[in-house]
Amino acid sequence: MDLTLTAEQRLLADTVRDLVERECPPDLVREIEKSERGFGDGHWKTLADLGLTGLLLGEEHGGAGQGVLDLAVVAEQLGWGAMPTPLLASAVFAASLIDLAGSAAQRARWLPAIGAGTAIATVAVLEPGARDEWGAPDAALTPHGAGHRLTGTKILVPYAQVADVLVVVVAAGAADGGRGLVLVDPGAPGVTLRRQHDGGGEPVFEVVLRDVEVAAADLLAAPAAADLPAAPAVAGAALATALDRMTVASLAYAIGGAQRALDLSVEHARSRRQFGQPIGAFQSVAHRCVDMFTDLEACRYLCYQAAWKLDAAGQLDAAGQLDAAGQLDAPGGADFEVAAAKSFANDAIRRVFTHAHQVHGAIGFSMEHDLQLHSRRGKTFELSYGGSTWHRERVARALDL
Repeated sequence: MDLTLTAEQRLLADTVRDLVERECPPDLVREIEKSERGFGDGHWKTLADLGLTGLLLGEEHGGAGQGVLDLAVVAEQLGWGAMPTPLLASAVFAASLIDLAGSAAQRARWLPAIGAGTAIATVAVLEPGARDEWGAPDAALTPHGAGHRLTGTKILVPYAQVADVLVVVVAAGAADGGRGLVLVDPGAPGVTLRRQHDGGGEPVFEVVLRDVEVAAADLLAAPAAADLPAAPAVAGAALATALDRMTVASLAYAIGGAQRALDLSVEHARSRRQFGQPIGAFQSVAHRCVDMFTDLEACRYLCYQAAWKLDAAGQLDAAGQLDAAGQLDAPGGADFEVAAAKSFANDAIRRVFTHAHQVHGAIGFSMEHDLQLHSRRGKTFELSYGGSTWHRERVARALDL
């Protein structure tokens, strides 16, 4: 396994870094955070023109057919600039679910538009009181005429206000905690959006669903008879794979922000003077910067390893087909790598930002300073896609302990 970036990946990283430095300075990030849409339309068009909105999608859907490692390279540079964008929610999480669990018609309807950036999708997973993203949902479908009705509440749904479609995780096969996936129009009758606190840099919403009409054609991972309770195996496997991809992408984004925190700390240590010399000359400051670098490099290569493993482990059957024994092929084999990276990074990223704020002193906590743009996003990463304890349990299971 060679985790050294190829020439093409280095060019990709440099291209995205140039875009971020040129078009997304910190003052503009602050303006975007206060806006209703929560991202820059010009930035979104540029990302789409570069083909980044279709990076993971197959060529048959107009995508680039690249892997999670290429995605991680892109996400890291976006995180370095703290660029607010629905790229990960739409082109990674939602697109993966539609690609892995959708029918041919559903993939043809949504994936080319998502890949071209002309449509934005997002995923509604969490519910009030849920302990993590993997808990059994309460949102449920009930048969109604030729279709279903959906009722439930989802929270912390990113960019729901600009989404063209929501992928909603619902209860299916409730006796064993199964999950299903449903496509919902955010503007449909019975759907209510309420903006929640978005201190992590992207707008998040509570989505209330009250007797929302769901046609059979909008059920993901459903067999031809549209009998949702028969689909949990496909939906669960697709959700696990998509969550792992999103975990790695969000880690790469956080690594970019942590790298920027280190850059700002080194710059501050060189320019801030006390007792007639730069504060970086004092061991207590210099050692913090070295510790930040060490944690950051460990996170980066654990992230690359997890991304590589996701690419190498194979893909879930895009048609959601069951094998002869009625079982869905395992989507991963990357449990250990993803869980190891996330469980280590949850603590390490927090240490990086703790050191960065110690180096900066009081000024680093002010909203006028750029450091807080990244430390808020770092905390959001830590609290998303599974806590350290949960992922360490995954590591233990992967090691057969």
